[in-house]
Amino acid sequence: MSTATSPASPLTHPHTSLGRLSFPRVIRSEWIKLRTLRSTFWTLISAVVLVVGIAALVAVAIPDKSVLVGQVPAGQRAAIEAQSSAFATSAATAGLTFASLVIAVLGVLVISGEFSTGQIRSSFTAVPRRFPVFAAKTLVLFVVAFLVGLVSSAASWAVAIPILNGKGYAGDLLSSDTLWAILGAGAYLGLVAVFALGVGAILKSTAGGIAGALGVLLVLPIIASLISGLTRTQWVADAQHYLISNAGQGLAGVANGDIEPWANVVTVLVWAAVAFIGGALLLQRRDA
Repeated sequence: MSTATSPASPLTHPHTSLGRLSFPRVIRSEWIKLRTLRSTFWTLISAVVLVVGIAALVAVAIPDKSVLVGQVPAGQRAAIEAQSSAFATSAATAGLTFASLVIAVLGVLVISGEFSTGQIRSSFTAVPRRFPVFAAKTLVLFVVAFLVGLVSSAASWAVAIPILNGKGYAGDLLSSDTLWAILGAGAYLGLVAVFALGVGAILKSTAGGIAGALGVLLVLPIIASLISGLTRTQWVADAQHYLISNAGQGLAGVANGDIEPWANVVTVLVWAAVAFIGGALLLQRRDA
């Protein structure tokens, strides 16, 4: 007797499903890349130290309310009383600008580092459509930067408010305004990371990406402020409120002119979205 075998029946491997490509697997690979970089740890630690440390220094440096009130003319004392709670916001968010610069550098390095080492070609070979790789990088980076911003901002408020309360200034850690400011600071740092990642993808260069991202975050507001102050041009003064850094400060509770809170949110989202879309489109069209 002979056993008949069917040539049409394929042999199946019991572990075939383990190699199936899916977006969660791409996210996992990008998370492994991010957390195994030594620069990631030190960059995030630097951001936390800047936010919390500068908040503590500013809170300690602010003079007692009684001393400050006694040093100003009688006509200005009412304004200081009305702006008492603003001192807590200013102290707690004093390090946010510096932290955003650090996070922006990390955002650029996440993508430009792969271009410089050639690892991006391996990523695109594994995921030929390319967009899932960029989307996964964006999602992982946003979540990490958001959580770091949330924790560091909460810590900065927790440090600054007791010091300022002891000096006679108003401030409540559990008030709705404070909680929204903490959430807004975390969201701002997360969106700054997305913006910088997009800039890095557009320029494909570490030096160029860092220069471009920091130029928009730091240099552009300075230039706009100088032009506005020297030329007294009203439209420049109005336009600078819609820069990502100024709107980000508004997200964290700092007054940004007469801009409504929702406008600050939309402004930062637009900056991040434009950079993300630009980077995604160029990644699809250019050689790695």
